[in-house]
Amino acid sequence: MQNIFPSLAVDPVTGKLYAVWSDGHTIWESTSTNHGTQWSPAIAVSTTNTSLMPWVAARNGKVDIVYYGTSAITQDDPAAIWNVYDSQLNGGSLTIKQVSNTPNRVGAVCTEGTGCAGGLNRELLDLFEVAEDPATGKAAIIYTDTTLDTWTSPTTGTHELPEIVLAFEQ
Repeated sequence: MQNIFPSLAVDPVTGKLYAVWSDGHTIWESTSTNHGTQWSPAIAVSTTNTSLMPWVAARNGKVDIVYYGTSAITQDDPAAIWNVYDSQLNGGSLTIKQVSNTPNRVGAVCTEGTGCAGGLNRELLDLFEVAEDPATGKAAIIYTDTTLDTWTSPTTGTHELPEIVLAFEQ
């Protein structure tokens, strides 16, 4: 793993473990059916050129893997247009959906946490999660959107205002 945002979920019904991570371009998933003793070969679950910050939730065999993705070749592209994606594994099939019809970020994304130079490109924060509704089996996704509003500092000018968005699987 070359990224600081791996994620692990335990399916409370089946007991399976699901690990997801990014290599900076692709989101990968691996499954364990024996409490983490052995893991399946990793499979790619994203199709965008650059995919970052995956999060995973599982319930009753359905797995939702959410992440930020862009067609830009690198996460450092200042013109990158980012969207939220949900890759669902269910019954052996993979379905990839864009969560919103509008981007949640335009610009570079730093994934080095507090190591980001001068705090730049940290507007997405670490506020990104997915959970399975135990009553409906549908995913609820919380993510950060920096395209909705701005704020102005008297000393440093106008900045993107990170806002939290909640999306529900239809």
